[in-house]
Amino acid sequence: MPTVSHLIKRLQKQDEIWVSDSEEEDEPVVMPCIPSTSKANLSTPSNEDESEGSEDKSESDPDWVTDSDMTGTGSSDMYSVVDESLGYVTSEDGSLIGEVVKEAILEATLEDMQIGDYRDLPSMDRARKRTILQNTDLATLRRLQLRKLIDEIDVGAILLDRLDQDLRRMTLNAPSVLRMMELTDTLISGSFVYPILIRGVLTPNDLDMITTTSTYDMVLSYLKKKGYVNCKEVYPQGQATRRGRGRGSYASNLEDISIIFELWNKKGYKINVIVSEGRPILPILQYHSTPVMNYIAYHGIVCLYDITLHQFGIMNYTDPSIRAIRCVVKYRGRGIDISNQLEDEHTCKIDGCCAQTIRSLFDRDVIHVRFPDSADVPHTQLRKSEADIAVWRLATGALCKAPTNDEAGFALCDNRYTVLRR
Repeated sequence: MPTVSHLIKRLQKQDEIWVSDSEEEDEPVVMPCIPSTSKANLSTPSNEDESEGSEDKSESDPDWVTDSDMTGTGSSDMYSVVDESLGYVTSEDGSLIGEVVKEAILEATLEDMQIGDYRDLPSMDRARKRTILQNTDLATLRRLQLRKLIDEIDVGAILLDRLDQDLRRMTLNAPSVLRMMELTDTLISGSFVYPILIRGVLTPNDLDMITTTSTYDMVLSYLKKKGYVNCKEVYPQGQATRRGRGRGSYASNLEDISIIFELWNKKGYKINVIVSEGRPILPILQYHSTPVMNYIAYHGIVCLYDITLHQFGIMNYTDPSIRAIRCVVKYRGRGIDISNQLEDEHTCKIDGCCAQTIRSLFDRDVIHVRFPDSADVPHTQLRKSEADIAVWRLATGALCKAPTNDEAGFALCDNRYTVLRR
């Protein structure tokens, strides 16, 4: 079975990758190749298709790259902030770092923020804490929360501030957008979510909104009133007949997506409105890799794989398309290590980050930070607004360390079921 690294090697044409941080025609940013865990170099695939897809010069290849026997124990359905996994902190050689070293890292982080004593944090007012911690990554915020130096309201307020800041850059604002999302059953997904979790990794100039067939017209109307007046349907109208060609080649299989619209404002910012055939979370469960399997809902931010917070990820393809490889190259170019399997020692079919494990939106391995206005509502009740049933397994389980007869992944969301053979 071909691995991602083999396919990237096959497509390799040069020693550098080209990454643009803007939708505009900026000077290209040239970055050195970053080796994968399998030692294969990465580069942008051949541009043989560029003549037919010349519009695809934007910073972000879309993350909804989807192709068309549930076994295993799966992760626990219990949810508790105290019991949640803290994710993986590894050394340069990939080995796990002990708790002592983790604490040393936390102390150094606090020292960098000019916090000399842990006991200073609980005594600060919330506004002061938000100012000091505004650029702190979510992994560190969670460790501070588990140490009871801050609480979830502090963390949620910090993430909400970041969301508002990034939306205002696109001439929107968080209170208005979140209200619209609540009324229209809409989620924000894709690369726009990542810098809310970890500041300084990337700055996307577009965002993806996933909504339903019954509410997308309200979403379009709202965005047009906010200045996104140039609207174009790019799928299915723009779908090409050949895989990987044309503007419609957002994905090699879009069976769970009904329509995709692109909306632009006068400043050149773009919003993709993706209309799901089922629940809006369904396309997210089929994204190309775990670093983008996150979303923003009206009630908070949800991260499905905690290794995302430490810039690690696992592929959701065993035989990815060229576009899927381009997506992975983009994220690896920003220091996010994406491989075919969880490299750390773990128990397959049990560990929440193992590709063989059957996962649920309601298991304890999901990270869910509520915004302050929803802090009094139980986590599970809030996530029920996304789906009553959301269960999935990655497509790369057969590439993990333990032998398995499961050679396909799947996504089950309420009344829709998709097998991921890719």
